[in-house]
Amino acid sequence: MDAPLTGGPGAFAAALAALDAELDWELLEGLYCWDEGSGFFAPDQRAASLDAGVQIAAALAEPLAGLPDGGPRRSLYVGAAVAELPPMLCELLVLGRTVHALNLPGPEVDELNRAFAASDIALRIETGYPDDAFDHLWVVSVLSDPEAFPALHDALYQRSGTRATGRGDLAQERQRADGLVQTWCAGIAPPAVLSTTDEELGFFEAECARRGWRLDVPDVARLSGIVGDPVRHCALG
Repeated sequence: MDAPLTGGPGAFAAALAALDAELDWELLEGLYCWDEGSGFFAPDQRAASLDAGVQIAAALAEPLAGLPDGGPRRSLYVGAAVAELPPMLCELLVLGRTVHALNLPGPEVDELNRAFAASDIALRIETGYPDDAFDHLWVVSVLSDPEAFPALHDALYQRSGTRATGRGDLAQERQRADGLVQTWCAGIAPPAVLSTTDEELGFFEAECARRGWRLDVPDVARLSGIVGDPVRHCALG
């Protein structure tokens, strides 16, 4: 989405409530859980997930506000989905930043975009990269996804035996992950903020070292609402 829209905390809360009421949670539940998934997005469960997202958004607001004037004021969210709703809406409606949400096409993206339009929220999940530079990159639980990176998922979470996927080629997946990180970082205009998980951080540390960028990793992390991965908002310069 290219045009920033502000409205403050009230608009943020109203947008979250509108999406909660509009989204087809039964459809989304079926996409997230192939079996034994009943109740995954029950009202109390999704309230807890959205609350975790609000806490992450609040923690993200401070480093974003600390970026210098004159920067891009644009964020790229890779793998944007349900868990990213609170931080994306916070940036758009409270901070007045531009948000470019990116994901692969599919039924979840279709449902989220339908709900955005029905709720009159000026946000849309796209399938292509932005043409302009950005000063916030969000990559949370993307490189550790068990469907896209099964072998890397097992390695990053140190899973073996029945807890592991037992699929994939680790060397090939690491190479693909390195290539994606290089692509994502190509559009960053430092100083910037990187939001990512402990599991994925090593890929970005290597890329920042390759580019000669400094990456300051905070001591405090917050757990993501759906996957439960520790998310840190790192300063990149």
